[in-house]
Amino acid sequence: METTIQQIFDEVKEIGVYNNGSAVRLLPAQMGFKLVISGFKNILCGAREMPAFGVSLDKDTREAMNRGVWVEFDFGQKLYYSEMPFEKLLVWVVPEYSGFNIVRYNSENGYAGRCYYFDINGNMGAFYNVLTSI
Repeated sequence: METTIQQIFDEVKEIGVYNNGSAVRLLPAQMGFKLVISGFKNILCGAREMPAFGVSLDKDTREAMNRGVWVEFDFGQKLYYSEMPFEKLLVWVVPEYSGFNIVRYNSENGYAGRCYYFDINGNMGAFYNVLTSI
């Protein structure tokens, strides 16, 4: 049986929250870490995985991370979901969006390659509020 996307997030070792270029790192012992994981799993609950709209280009993604709110989940090792490898997963969190790409990071080529895409029930507003309160 394949691991679900929610189960993947049980393996997170560190979280980065980026808000207009400033970064905060969270470790598992911190309350903010638990809030982010819980908030993200909540928006994935009932989400529908769909084909991604495009691919990520490392340079463009790194530049985009300086604008808006992003969350990066660092797994500290190579994992696989839907037969695609990653070491980190990155999400641009826009409150009114009802779907989002999850950008894969690999040490060989950075934030480059195919993404995962999820269509969610509602929008990302509550999760955005969690991230901006940290």
